[in-house]
Amino acid sequence: MSNEGWQTISQIIVALGIVLTALGGYSAYYFGKRIDRDKELRAAYTGELKAKEEILVSAKDRVWPKVEFGDSGAILMFAGPQGEPLIRFSEDTKLTIIREQGKVKVSLAIRDNTGRLVAELVKNEWKVNPQNAWDRNYTTDALEVRDPTGDVVLQVRALSDRIQLQAKFYDSTGRGFAFGKVLGPQGWGGGLEFTGSANPNLRLKIEPMFKYPSDTHFGELMQPRAPN
Repeated sequence: MSNEGWQTISQIIVALGIVLTALGGYSAYYFGKRIDRDKELRAAYTGELKAKEEILVSAKDRVWPKVEFGDSGAILMFAGPQGEPLIRFSEDTKLTIIREQGKVKVSLAIRDNTGRLVAELVKNEWKVNPQNAWDRNYTTDALEVRDPTGDVVLQVRALSDRIQLQAKFYDSTGRGFAFGKVLGPQGWGGGLEFTGSANPNLRLKIEPMFKYPSDTHFGELMQPRAPN
């Protein structure tokens, strides 16, 4: 091969090297950013629930805010004044389902039986107390929180036209309240539970919808169970 031929090959190799170096630099930057973002998400204890698709709620069109007891199919619909609580358990639990700017939003404070805050939702913006929670896992449209005993105390998911909710919580005096999916004689439905002299402890068990620990199963949902 002539010197000119070798020169051409060398120039091609140099050009390929420049292209590969550029691609390698961009890939390292791009995937480095993704890794950093993933680490931030795994470490986050605040966020916002956003339904993948949303149907605007409207009093005029009689499309009301709705809350479902988990995925039971039992649904409460709220047609009262905007901003008023759907259920008033006590002032410091703040369980409220509202329509705001055409969207369904939920607010709720989760406390343990000593009155310490575990987690809270304020119009779909959530915050978990890492000092008083065993773990939490989440996606863009769902959040689940486990208390220091490992029990699920909050499970919420934003769907296009409603909020799916299960929760076990207490007010500042230690009185307990549970809202969730229960199995009755006619199949799955919704249930409310209060503590009292005949029922000192909440008995509702909320099945996890996420895999744990979140460090190694971040954002991973459990496989849905076959219907009974």
